[in-house]
Amino acid sequence: MEEKRSLKGKLLIANSNLLDGHFIQSVILIVEHDSRGSLGLILNNPLPSDKRRKNPLFKGGPVDPDNRALLHGAAFFASQRQVLENVFFESSDELLETLAEEGQPYRRYAGYAGWATGQLEYEIHTKSWILLDARADLIFYDISTDLWRQCLVEKGGLFRHFAGTHRNILLN
Repeated sequence: MEEKRSLKGKLLIANSNLLDGHFIQSVILIVEHDSRGSLGLILNNPLPSDKRRKNPLFKGGPVDPDNRALLHGAAFFASQRQVLENVFFESSDELLETLAEEGQPYRRYAGYAGWATGQLEYEIHTKSWILLDARADLIFYDISTDLWRQCLVEKGGLFRHFAGTHRNILLN
């Protein structure tokens, strides 16, 4: 029997044919992936009211928008899970003040993206998502950058070409 590989620590880059309004041109970090399903945070969707702040609140996904979570790079303060090297996930924003005082990189999220068992694998199989290995610099990116395009360029090949064309690959 083939063992399922974990997608934890992977980035999901929305294919331009993904038309769900919650995920158009999104880049999602998978923070949990196991036999019960998957949990991710949309990295490139700062809330409009927060865009000008130094550390805006991001819409992490459509599930439970009142839930708060953090991604940060401070191993010393990590109380929960390491997602990848130098990136830690907290299911609350209790460390927010400490991280800000210490000048540690962090991102705040409202809500999350969730998938039932097998659902994400099916969406990847049907090419709704493009996979890319995550790195801390992609998580704590300069928000003035277009992370979706940057990830397509990093993926390379034909994706690099699409990154430099119209936002909807189907229109090319």
